[in-house]
Amino acid sequence: MIEIKDLYAFSKIAELESLTQAGRVLGVPKSTISRRMTRLEEHLGTQLVRRNTHKVTLTQQGMVFYEYCQRCLGLIRDGERAIQSQNDNPHGLLRIVLPHELDRSILAPLLTGYLEAYPNVRLVSVVSNDQIALLREGFDVAIVVGALPMAEASFAATKLGDAQYGIYATPTYVERKGMPQSHIDLPRFDLMAWGEHDMQAIWRLSHEGQDMAVEFKPRLVCNDLMLLRQAVLSGLGIAALPSFICEDDLDRGMMVEVMPAWRMETTRFSAVFPKHPTILPHVRALIDFMVRQLRPVFLAEASRSKPSAP
Repeated sequence: MIEIKDLYAFSKIAELESLTQAGRVLGVPKSTISRRMTRLEEHLGTQLVRRNTHKVTLTQQGMVFYEYCQRCLGLIRDGERAIQSQNDNPHGLLRIVLPHELDRSILAPLLTGYLEAYPNVRLVSVVSNDQIALLREGFDVAIVVGALPMAEASFAATKLGDAQYGIYATPTYVERKGMPQSHIDLPRFDLMAWGEHDMQAIWRLSHEGQDMAVEFKPRLVCNDLMLLRQAVLSGLGIAALPSFICEDDLDRGMMVEVMPAWRMETTRFSAVFPKHPTILPHVRALIDFMVRQLRPVFLAEASRSKPSAP
């Protein structure tokens, strides 16, 4: 008789084209994955995969069996979800991917508050901007910044809110270098941008009903907004940051908003998760909890960021 864990091993090997990666996702050593694969092939009396130094590929027989394997495992997963969805007490392991764009002062109470509300849930959280790839590897939920790619039809999304961005500097930097008065002035200053490689950055601004784009070569490129915020606080230059992570700095006089009458595009934050006929209770509980906790943050910031009436 075929063992279910052998089917899971074969399925992950086929998806990831690697025994090592399959073992990492399933939480077992590569030797165990290899042993399960061999046992399955011996039971079926045929070779399902070809191994080489670069990757593992399916044989013709392997491709045929993979289709049946996926149907079988899909039915098992649906059965598990149907049973677990009847449980009103969320429990089990939940894995979430968090973006660099969320302030740690928001993330910490979000995660601890969820665990306090649901004591039978265990949580693994990873900060990464490669959220979709980690969801494919088995993570349950990701907070995604920006629009979900249209090609990702296997995922669903729940809106958490729209983050308002502003342009910020320190008072000492403004005293030393001056204050930009319009978008034309900006490229003359030390501008810093969020990103992952040397690039020509673009800020999209609107002012008095007109939209415009400011292109510039950043003095600093950084893919961690908290480090970018720290660079601003150190007086290195000017950066566009989510308003909610700069609120305390503004209140304490450590930052000033540059060109406050100029608005930047908002950025959507969403909870993204794999589409299923039923959502596991602890996953649904986390999504609902994030909506309750984060939407007021975004709504309050949107209210503060509205231009004053003339």
